[in-house]
Amino acid sequence: MKRSIAAVIICVFASSIAAPAYATGEKGSDRFANTEPLETMARSRTDAAEAAAQVPGAAGVLLEALRWQGRTAKQIGLPTKLWCADFMNFVLRKAGGKGTQSRAARSFLQYGKRLDGPRVGAIAILYRKGLNNGHVGVVRGTDGQGNPILVSGNHGPTVQQSVYPKAKVMAYVMPPNYVLEDMAAAARAAALK
Repeated sequence: MKRSIAAVIICVFASSIAAPAYATGEKGSDRFANTEPLETMARSRTDAAEAAAQVPGAAGVLLEALRWQGRTAKQIGLPTKLWCADFMNFVLRKAGGKGTQSRAARSFLQYGKRLDGPRVGAIAILYRKGLNNGHVGVVRGTDGQGNPILVSGNHGPTVQQSVYPKAKVMAYVMPPNYVLEDMAAAARAAALK
């Protein structure tokens, strides 16, 4: 028993010696003098989205879509029925591009450059039952089974992020004005290697 008490006392003493020193308010201590952030910090989610939307390329489309997450069509100023394509066109305009100017999700099948798989910032066009029915959204990523995670309007009453079955994907397209930017960025990266 005496050994265990002695061991505890030694451990407490050793840990107090090895513990880091904390500021005690001494005037000579400048350990915590520089507490300013290196970069300005966004004050809200909207500020962060606005700053991130300035990123050129398809990432700007995704960031713009994320900015409106949780909002209804009415809050955004869009038609309140079947508005996924309206939201996609809205996001593309806000990100500095052009959309299809159509209210049909499948209009995006003839838009931009077709991709062989999901890519962050690409547009996914999904199949729904019916001759011209569909859904469209921006790819945020994929889950463990390769199903796309999309940010889209008309997902319930709001803009939401959700996983969709990959079997329902008709196509992935990259907005046309971002294809050139992505190719130029890839060329610059290859030149640096």
